[in-house]
Amino acid sequence: WLKRRHKMSVAERSRSRSPNGPPGPPPGSAEADVLTAHRLRLAYGPPKQSKFRVASVLRFIRLDGTEGTIEAVNAEPHDANIRGAICAERAALCQFQRDEASRGSRISRCVCVTDSAKPFYPGPCCREFLLATCSPEVQVAVAGSAEPRELSIISLGELLLLPSVYQGRGQDEIVSLGSALGQKAAPPSEQQMASAFNAAVACARRQAKQASVFPVLFAAAVSFADGRVHVAAELKGIEYGCTVDAGSLLLTDMLRNREEGGAKAVCIVQADHFGVGHAPFASARSLLIEHGFGDVLTSAHDQHGAWAHPISVRASLPHADYSEML
Repeated sequence: WLKRRHKMSVAERSRSRSPNGPPGPPPGSAEADVLTAHRLRLAYGPPKQSKFRVASVLRFIRLDGTEGTIEAVNAEPHDANIRGAICAERAALCQFQRDEASRGSRISRCVCVTDSAKPFYPGPCCREFLLATCSPEVQVAVAGSAEPRELSIISLGELLLLPSVYQGRGQDEIVSLGSALGQKAAPPSEQQMASAFNAAVACARRQAKQASVFPVLFAAAVSFADGRVHVAAELKGIEYGCTVDAGSLLLTDMLRNREEGGAKAVCIVQADHFGVGHAPFASARSLLIEHGFGDVLTSAHDQHGAWAHPISVRASLPHADYSEML
């Protein structure tokens, strides 16, 4: 089912044929869940800021083999601070974590539909949030409003490359893994990437006071073609949602450098105080792409402490062309 374009066949339609109406897809199928999501989308008024509706259906499997679904829509604040918006997929996942995760249920499918005529996959923040709870093999099904019965399906893990080595872990597990990886993780072999990594690690280790909020300290660094390196530390907030990640904080200097005709940004690396390298978090990747830095290279340590092959920030977010504005 990966990466398939799918229209219901005659045989599929006939399995759910009603004498009083048009044929429908088999219950529990991706097609049925997508149509449910479209009905949900059409049943509520668009948010007042974006004026753009998003609906999601999460299908999950209980320990006894029975299945259920959770439905949700996007929500936005009724003021000018659009940062407070929450996506439909994350809203649905919050309910799953409350009601089903502790019972051993697992998510098998995530459906995302929007007002757009063409299909949109979940945004970068939703991809990262989902991967923290779901298996990378979870189906992600999308369909545009123009052809609601025409599906695109892909696995969740294919939507966010270079994910965090800490995904799916709690605080204690993260600290344990970070401590272990930091003992064997080495700087990257490429000189500019190594310069950025070393600067990020050194900066992260200067942020000890922030450990009272969360015990893993992050910083990120960008290396420019002229050899200059700029570094920024994550700004943690006691209310976690107020935290500003280190990669996003680099953008101010990157934009100023470009406006002043400075050397091109070559690579960006995030690191923690253990000495483990990470790609920028999803929100930072999205901003980098949207503001013209999608070709900047990034990399990260894997679960064994080895460096992944560098790829562009844009390549790390497949199927996110809609987010490129500039």
